[in-house]
Amino acid sequence: MKTRKLLEKLHLLFDADLREKKRKREALKEVLAELKQKERKWQEKLEREQDRERRLDIEKKVALIHSQRTKGLALLKAEDAENAG
Repeated sequence: MKTRKLLEKLHLLFDADLREKKRKREALKEVLAELKQKERKWQEKLEREQDRERRLDIEKKVALIHSQRTKGLALLKAEDAENAG
């Protein structure tokens, strides 16, 4: 293992705040990945659906999931900007 990696691990070991931020970040990434899969699944259902009322319901679900993903991505980017600056 390189020196930089060792120092990063050591820093994580002693900095509980940083460790917690990293854990939350990883959890957010997992949720975003799940939402992406869910959005794709509903989008495929939407493309196959013929009934007008069902299409409207599915469109609402897709829009909701998309807005949740957008908010999550914005949060992730804001964290990145905060950590960089």
